[in-house]
Amino acid sequence: MTVPDIALMCFFLLLISWGSRRLPFIPLLCLLFGIGWGFIGPRHSITVLETVAKVALTFFLFIDGARLHIPKIFHFHSKRLPSIGLIVTLILGILLMRHFFQLTLEESFLTILPLLIIDGKTTPSAFSSVLPSRIQQMVNVEGSFTGIFAFFLLSLVHLTHPFHFFIGIFFPILAGVGLGYICGLVAKAALDTGWGDHHLLRGALFLIPYAIFAFCDLFDSNGFIGVIAAGLTFGHFARPLCNTLFDLARRQGAYLYYLLLIFFGIFSLHVLSQTLTLPLILFALIFLFGVRFIAVLASFIKTPYRWKTIGYFTFMSPKGLIPIATTMLFTEYYTFPAQNLMLQIVVTTLFFSLLIHPLFARPVVHLFGSSLNRHTDSAEYLPTVSLPL
Repeated sequence: MTVPDIALMCFFLLLISWGSRRLPFIPLLCLLFGIGWGFIGPRHSITVLETVAKVALTFFLFIDGARLHIPKIFHFHSKRLPSIGLIVTLILGILLMRHFFQLTLEESFLTILPLLIIDGKTTPSAFSSVLPSRIQQMVNVEGSFTGIFAFFLLSLVHLTHPFHFFIGIFFPILAGVGLGYICGLVAKAALDTGWGDHHLLRGALFLIPYAIFAFCDLFDSNGFIGVIAAGLTFGHFARPLCNTLFDLARRQGAYLYYLLLIFFGIFSLHVLSQTLTLPLILFALIFLFGVRFIAVLASFIKTPYRWKTIGYFTFMSPKGLIPIATTMLFTEYYTFPAQNLMLQIVVTTLFFSLLIHPLFARPVVHLFGSSLNRHTDSAEYLPTVSLPL
């Protein structure tokens, strides 16, 4: 990256920071800024894209792992969405992909994995403040679970030999659980001695995932799996300190997401400028809305939720930070003859999701929230246990 590139990006992020409360479509603006930058500037090295993607993935996979506090999740119905809905989406997505592009079963499976991920970072959390806590929790749990599940499967596929399972999967799980447990014990001790409220300690928590990733990388192991395992462990053993991490992800972490969106705009422009076809557009729209609707409907069968809730969850299926970062690391996980077509499918679907959802999120959320306010005795308002958003 050149000095003018860095200066332009810093100026844009400062502008976004100043006007974040006044600009309602920040993710869309970042995407459009990246597209515009791609028109007038050179294409950045894939190394730059991969570096940004790894930094973002390392932090937010740890955050999503910490959010999945399993004892609390089983207290409410949101576990149906990331289980039944995920299976239905996977099956219908593979069938749809084979119909449109004649990919093999393995190629279709690998291509659909990044598209399984639901990521609420695409739309600002302030839009959902008018919703019942149960609905917010269901979106949160679905997003965390689908991201971790899909990325774990991608890591399994990345293994070139069955004997690599130990160093690629088993070792980072052991390392992540062990280091996450040690960090949790240290955090508990800090809370007991009063150091848990110290700003320096709370600010240093964001270094945990990067330290664990670097440790796994020393052994040529999969650092992302270690980060996920550490996040799950830390989230269970040091729950009181997790609120600091979630607040960091909501505030300062948002700018990491905006930076990734800018690079994805540049990346998608160069991928789609010569390859955007009608089958790609049709697949993206059918997958985002048709397949998603069927998956949500199957998840909500025999539950007391209203039809408006099914419609809301159908629309609120944005593909955000984790699938974008996974796409930028595409070449590390795919080595197939149809690799270029597989990349075009993923990028096109993410591109349309990022165009449509931020643009209509605010009116949809407020319309849905106001309609629910007239039926406060519905299942959407059933009491829930406390979960961080």
